[in-house]
Amino acid sequence: MSNTASLPLTPADCDLRDFAFMPLDVQRLRDSELAANETPEACWAALLLWSASWHQVPAGSIPNDDMWIAKHAGYQLRGKIDKSWKSVRDGALRGWVECADGRLYHPVVAEKARDAWQAKLEQRYRTECARIKKHNDRHEGANVPKPTFDEWLSQGCPQGQPLFVPRDTTGQAGDTGGDNPSKRQGEGQGQGDSNSAPDGAGGQPPVTTAKPKSPEDLVKAEVWRAAVSVLENGGCPHSQCRTFMGKLVVDYTFPIVREAVAAAVTAQPADAREYLKACCQRLIGERRAPNRQEALEANNRAVADRLAAELVGAAQ
Repeated sequence: MSNTASLPLTPADCDLRDFAFMPLDVQRLRDSELAANETPEACWAALLLWSASWHQVPAGSIPNDDMWIAKHAGYQLRGKIDKSWKSVRDGALRGWVECADGRLYHPVVAEKARDAWQAKLEQRYRTECARIKKHNDRHEGANVPKPTFDEWLSQGCPQGQPLFVPRDTTGQAGDTGGDNPSKRQGEGQGQGDSNSAPDGAGGQPPVTTAKPKSPEDLVKAEVWRAAVSVLENGGCPHSQCRTFMGKLVVDYTFPIVREAVAAAVTAQPADAREYLKACCQRLIGERRAPNRQEALEANNRAVADRLAAELVGAAQ
């Protein structure tokens, strides 16, 4: 381990905790000085530290704390560092460097983490561009511009922000620019002043105004849009997105689903439906494994339901 106090090797917000797999360059590891010069125990401890750093923030780094390092390398017992840690510590920390933020970084793990983080940001950017395109297609005249990738990064990687929706002013009062068919029809037919209102109108043309949406409605609409975008990018057909979301809300309530959607927007999972359902189950506490008695009762109910169905079928 060296003390260079250089700049951190990965961005401060590099978060790969939803990346279950860490790339391993087999030939690079096989031909490394670690594999050639260190003991098997030191190599195993090094691999455990690489794995621990993958799910730290920033990814590719670990705290410069000997107790923490020993624990994640498998050399802590009952709150104390094992005596054998001293013999493997230097080998386990081969290649790690201390950077200006006080954390230790491994250059190879940091290189893989930067590649994964870049891919994650590019996926988020594509998702946001697809959302903007869909919005423009659905709202004539919106023409919300799609930022370049660099512009999107400089804006802080926004996702799911409200987009401009043009208001339809056709036929509303006050739109007096130019002649219109109704005005020309009134003139020349003895109907009097073209600015007069019809009988019973109270002297003013009727004005139709849309009922403003409540903050709760706006929040729900935004969550719905974000969910549909995530689901479509996660392989769900557009025609099934809203049905799926409706069932989630019925099963888990809107606040739970809202948190799950927020997590999915960040993670951009490959199978969005499974991710959202699992996230809702985790949030509501349904992932608790049934005990033996509960499993037995569930099995008995299933057998009873099956026998009842067979009896009904036989009776028909």
